[in-house]
Amino acid sequence: MAREHVLAKVEADLRRGHVHPAMQRLASLNAAYPDDLELRSRRAALYRQVGNVAEAGRWGFLGEDASAQEIAAFERSYPEAWQRLRALKMIADPTDRLGPIAGARLARLVRQIERQGPFAVAWTEDGPRAGAPTSWREAGGCLAVALIGLVLVALTVVGLITVVRWAL
Repeated sequence: MAREHVLAKVEADLRRGHVHPAMQRLASLNAAYPDDLELRSRRAALYRQVGNVAEAGRWGFLGEDASAQEIAAFERSYPEAWQRLRALKMIADPTDRLGPIAGARLARLVRQIERQGPFAVAWTEDGPRAGAPTSWREAGGCLAVALIGLVLVALTVVGLITVVRWAL
């Protein structure tokens, strides 16, 4: 009920020429329903109407009607593959609900992320995340960073103890 009520307000705003409130209402709805492809399509159409090509590409990325120019603008705005995937603000993996063009586009983005490595994309209840390492070699980098962090903490503690002793 609330969704339809807000969409009716969006339509009323647009009939009156009030684009900014309509954008805000759609953004709020999209935050409440992040996996709703119809809302994304409406949001992309609204950004197209006002000439914001990059945002039209962002919200139309998972739709069939996004132009190559819009997708290219979106990719320029978010140059890293992980940035683009996170910018889509999806929670659940939409692959099974996408058309052939959008499905191929998302698959290409996921392949880019996996090529950049070291982890694959894993869809969790909070959205896409880097998957767990599949081998000890992939986990080696994490272990090295953790070890360096522990050494830095230990050196900081020794330094603090030394400063406190000097002060006494």
